[in-house]
Amino acid sequence: MQNKNGAQQSVAARLGKLAVGLVKVGGAGAVSIAILSVLMCAYSFIPVHIANPNGNTDYIWPADSVWFRATEGIGWGQYDENGYNNPEVIEHPDILLVGSSHMEAQYVPQDDNVAAVMCDLFNGEHEVYNMGISGHTFFKICQYLPRSIELYKDSVKYVILEAYFVNVTQQDVDEVLEHKVDFASSSHNPIMQFVNEVPGLRIIDHQRKVGFFDLFKDQGSRRHVFSLDGEEFSSDVSESDLPAYDRLFTYLGDIEKDTGVELIVFYHPTEAFDSEGHILFERSEAYEAFAGAAASHDIDFVDVSDDFTKMFYEQHHVAHGFCTGRLGMGHLNSYGHRASAEALVKFIREKDRKEAAADVND
Repeated sequence: MQNKNGAQQSVAARLGKLAVGLVKVGGAGAVSIAILSVLMCAYSFIPVHIANPNGNTDYIWPADSVWFRATEGIGWGQYDENGYNNPEVIEHPDILLVGSSHMEAQYVPQDDNVAAVMCDLFNGEHEVYNMGISGHTFFKICQYLPRSIELYKDSVKYVILEAYFVNVTQQDVDEVLEHKVDFASSSHNPIMQFVNEVPGLRIIDHQRKVGFFDLFKDQGSRRHVFSLDGEEFSSDVSESDLPAYDRLFTYLGDIEKDTGVELIVFYHPTEAFDSEGHILFERSEAYEAFAGAAASHDIDFVDVSDDFTKMFYEQHHVAHGFCTGRLGMGHLNSYGHRASAEALVKFIREKDRKEAAADVND
């Protein structure tokens, strides 16, 4: 009996120690997350996205909320009343800028992004409204394009569609035409909502999503695809997918004809460097198919690689990459935004000039 009581007391003691240990571990974890959350406020402070009632993007950001990031470059700003990264809402823009996190531009000061610089350069000639949203690939913005135009049909003349890759597959086009491009919901289950609202947990979950565990894999087993904003794209194109380019630009051409709005596809390729320090931009089969399809359907295609090359040799700046990341990698930096804005303003002014000349001749 005594041995039995002793055994029970021993088990109880071990369970008590285990419970105390678990409490200590849990407490240490909670304190660590709290400290990390405080530190995150000086590293990446962004709100949790919400549903877009207008239906022209997967989601938007809370109206008038502020943001700050130092994850690549150092950027800050305040979302406008519509939930986009502009100092204020432009009620009747004649130019819409739609695109991905490059145009959302959370990595540069708000006044440095493409739309802001374009507005400054135009100085009243045109009003540019930025509706860039993180995670919105070229296929997503193509899918949402009719709705975006409809929202501003009384004022919009040009829509600039940002593209940072040119690989297109038949499946991509099928999803655009059938309105089935992957939807990133703005709603979360209670657990993920909590994770998103706690900065320390949010950054840990983000590291998981972007491939933190790939660090523990062999180099040969890691993914070899272009990836940004959690989306992945093949680095090559198959012959069977070449007709997809024509299908995609037929769709865009039909939108131009139906709405009377002129589309401008703005392509900013990522730079590479050779062993001697020369800047390089890839001209792949996919690029030729993409640019060729745009030309055959009379859709303007602005490739700013020449502008980036000139900036590199004359001003010694690259368009992508920051002091907090790898040179030439990641999102557009302030130099890239300005070079892109200057190229687009120059292109649109030339279009305006030709249009005015044609009107005079008529």
